[in-house]
Amino acid sequence: MGADMMARTFYLPADTTIDLAAAKSTASQLCQQASRADLRTLREHGWIDDDTPPHPDSTSDDQLAARAGHLRVLAEQNLHTLLDRFARSLHRRDVYRHRFDRGDRIGIDAYTTGGLSYGDGPTDAFDDWDIVFDDDRFPHRWPARLGAAAGLLHPWGDGAAVATVTLHAWS
Repeated sequence: MGADMMARTFYLPADTTIDLAAAKSTASQLCQQASRADLRTLREHGWIDDDTPPHPDSTSDDQLAARAGHLRVLAEQNLHTLLDRFARSLHRRDVYRHRFDRGDRIGIDAYTTGGLSYGDGPTDAFDDWDIVFDDDRFPHRWPARLGAAAGLLHPWGDGAAVATVTLHAWS
Protein backbone atom coordinates (compact mmCIF):
# COMPACT_ATOMS: atom_id res chain seq x y z
CA MET A 1 0.00 0.00 0.00
CA GLY A 2 1.39 3.38 -0.99
CA ALA A 3 1.17 6.62 0.87
CA ASP A 4 1.53 10.23 -0.14
CA MET A 5 2.81 13.10 1.95
CA MET A 6 0.32 15.93 1.78
CA ALA A 7 0.50 19.35 3.39
CA ARG A 8 -1.53 22.50 3.31
CA THR A 9 -0.28 25.88 4.45
CA PHE A 10 -1.96 29.24 4.65
CA TYR A 11 -0.84 32.59 5.98
CA LEU A 12 -2.41 35.31 8.11
CA PRO A 13 -1.06 38.62 9.34
CA ALA A 14 0.81 37.97 12.60
CA ASP A 15 -1.27 37.74 15.76
CA THR A 16 -4.59 37.66 13.93
CA THR A 17 -7.11 34.96 13.23
CA ILE A 18 -9.50 34.41 10.39
CA ASP A 19 -12.34 36.86 9.92
CA LEU A 20 -15.15 34.36 10.33
CA ALA A 21 -17.90 36.98 10.04
CA ALA A 22 -16.59 38.24 6.69
CA ALA A 23 -16.12 34.70 5.39
CA LYS A 24 -19.69 33.79 6.37
CA SER A 25 -21.01 36.96 4.77
CA THR A 26 -19.23 36.06 1.54
CA ALA A 27 -20.53 32.47 1.77
CA SER A 28 -24.07 33.81 2.16
CA GLN A 29 -23.65 36.07 -0.85
CA LEU A 30 -22.20 33.26 -2.99
CA CYS A 31 -25.03 30.91 -2.04
CA GLN A 32 -27.78 33.47 -2.55
CA GLN A 33 -26.43 34.20 -6.04
CA ALA A 34 -25.58 30.57 -6.90
CA SER A 35 -26.35 29.58 -10.46
CA ARG A 36 -27.85 26.23 -11.39
CA ALA A 37 -24.36 25.07 -12.35
CA ASP A 38 -23.06 26.12 -8.91
CA LEU A 39 -25.90 24.26 -7.18
CA ARG A 40 -25.26 21.18 -9.30
CA THR A 41 -21.58 21.25 -8.34
CA LEU A 42 -22.42 21.58 -4.65
CA ARG A 43 -24.91 18.70 -4.82
CA GLU A 44 -22.68 16.41 -6.86
CA HIS A 45 -19.83 16.78 -4.38
CA GLY A 46 -21.93 16.39 -1.26
CA TRP A 47 -21.74 19.99 -0.01
CA ILE A 48 -25.54 20.28 0.09
CA ASP A 49 -27.32 17.89 2.44
CA ASP A 50 -30.54 17.74 0.49
CA ASP A 51 -33.33 16.24 2.60
CA THR A 52 -35.64 15.71 -0.37
CA PRO A 53 -35.92 12.13 -1.67
CA PRO A 54 -34.06 11.77 -4.98
CA HIS A 55 -36.13 12.12 -8.10
CA PRO A 56 -34.99 10.59 -11.40
CA ASP A 57 -34.77 14.09 -12.88
CA SER A 58 -33.49 15.81 -9.71
CA THR A 59 -30.39 17.14 -11.47
CA SER A 60 -32.16 18.45 -14.55
CA ASP A 61 -32.13 22.21 -15.08
CA ASP A 62 -35.89 22.38 -14.51
CA GLN A 63 -35.68 20.52 -11.20
CA LEU A 64 -32.75 22.62 -10.04
CA ALA A 65 -34.55 25.80 -11.03
CA ALA A 66 -37.69 24.71 -9.18
CA ARG A 67 -35.74 23.95 -6.02
CA ALA A 68 -33.04 26.62 -6.31
CA GLY A 69 -34.25 28.69 -3.35
CA HIS A 70 -34.30 25.67 -1.04
CA LEU A 71 -30.91 24.44 -2.28
CA ARG A 72 -29.38 27.89 -1.79
CA VAL A 73 -30.54 27.94 1.85
CA LEU A 74 -29.12 24.45 2.42
CA ALA A 75 -25.82 25.44 0.77
CA GLU A 76 -25.54 28.56 2.93
CA GLN A 77 -26.15 26.61 6.14
CA ASN A 78 -23.59 23.98 5.18
CA LEU A 79 -20.93 26.50 4.14
CA HIS A 80 -21.36 28.30 7.47
CA THR A 81 -20.84 24.96 9.26
CA LEU A 82 -17.73 24.25 7.17
CA LEU A 83 -16.33 27.70 7.96
CA ASP A 84 -16.95 27.11 11.70
CA ARG A 85 -15.03 23.83 11.44
CA PHE A 86 -12.21 25.61 9.61
CA ALA A 87 -11.99 28.28 12.35
CA ARG A 88 -11.96 25.68 15.15
CA SER A 89 -9.28 23.62 13.40
CA LEU A 90 -6.67 26.36 13.83
CA HIS A 91 -6.33 25.47 17.50
CA ARG A 92 -6.04 21.72 17.11
CA ARG A 93 -2.90 19.73 17.71
CA ASP A 94 -2.61 18.60 14.07
CA VAL A 95 -1.96 22.21 13.00
CA TYR A 96 1.54 23.66 13.23
CA ARG A 97 1.79 27.45 13.54
CA HIS A 98 4.97 29.46 13.16
CA ARG A 99 5.86 33.06 12.48
CA PHE A 100 7.86 34.67 9.71
CA ASP A 101 9.27 38.07 10.62
CA ARG A 102 12.47 40.05 10.83
CA GLY A 103 11.83 41.45 14.27
CA ASP A 104 11.55 45.00 12.98
CA ARG A 105 8.28 44.60 11.04
CA ILE A 106 4.92 43.00 11.41
CA GLY A 107 5.24 39.42 10.30
CA ILE A 108 2.95 36.69 9.16
CA ASP A 109 1.80 33.51 10.84
CA ALA A 110 1.92 30.32 8.80
CA TYR A 111 -0.45 27.45 9.59
CA THR A 112 0.38 24.01 8.24
CA THR A 113 -1.36 20.68 8.49
CA GLY A 114 -1.01 17.40 6.68
CA GLY A 115 0.90 14.21 6.83
CA LEU A 116 0.78 10.79 5.28
CA SER A 117 -2.39 10.04 3.38
CA TYR A 118 -3.85 6.55 3.55
CA GLY A 119 -7.24 7.25 1.97
CA ASP A 120 -9.51 9.99 3.28
CA GLY A 121 -6.81 12.52 4.12
CA PRO A 122 -3.82 12.95 6.37
CA THR A 123 -5.49 14.83 9.27
CA ASP A 124 -8.86 16.14 10.40
CA ALA A 125 -7.67 19.73 9.95
CA PHE A 126 -6.57 18.90 6.40
CA ASP A 127 -10.16 17.97 5.60
CA ASP A 128 -11.56 20.97 7.47
CA TRP A 129 -9.50 23.25 5.23
CA ASP A 130 -11.27 22.02 2.06
CA ILE A 131 -13.52 25.09 2.27
CA VAL A 132 -10.59 27.36 1.27
CA PHE A 133 -8.41 24.88 -0.65
CA ASP A 134 -10.59 22.49 -2.66
CA ASP A 135 -10.97 24.22 -6.04
CA ASP A 136 -12.11 21.01 -7.75
CA ARG A 137 -15.19 20.24 -5.65
CA PHE A 138 -16.63 23.73 -5.16
CA PRO A 139 -17.93 26.15 -7.78
CA HIS A 140 -15.26 28.06 -9.65
CA ARG A 141 -13.26 30.49 -7.43
CA TRP A 142 -15.45 29.99 -4.34
CA PRO A 143 -12.60 28.72 -2.11
CA ALA A 144 -10.36 31.64 -3.16
CA ARG A 145 -13.12 34.17 -2.45
CA LEU A 146 -13.89 32.61 0.95
CA GLY A 147 -10.19 32.52 1.86
CA ALA A 148 -9.70 36.15 0.83
CA ALA A 149 -12.77 37.20 2.85
CA ALA A 150 -11.41 35.31 5.85
CA GLY A 151 -8.17 37.33 5.57
CA LEU A 152 -5.87 34.63 4.25
CA LEU A 153 -2.78 35.98 2.54
CA HIS A 154 -1.83 34.41 -0.77
CA PRO A 155 1.96 34.20 -1.16
CA TRP A 156 1.67 33.39 -4.86
CA GLY A 157 -0.37 36.48 -5.66
CA ASP A 158 -3.05 34.11 -6.95
CA GLY A 159 -6.74 34.78 -6.80
CA ALA A 160 -8.69 37.50 -5.11
CA ALA A 161 -6.01 38.00 -2.49
CA VAL A 162 -6.33 40.48 0.35
CA ALA A 163 -2.58 40.95 0.21
CA THR A 164 0.41 39.39 -1.47
CA VAL A 165 3.15 37.97 0.71
CA THR A 166 6.67 37.50 -0.56
CA LEU A 167 8.84 35.20 1.51
CA HIS A 168 12.57 35.86 1.43
CA ALA A 169 15.43 33.99 3.01
CA TRP A 170 17.07 36.27 5.57
CA SER A 171 20.57 35.74 6.80
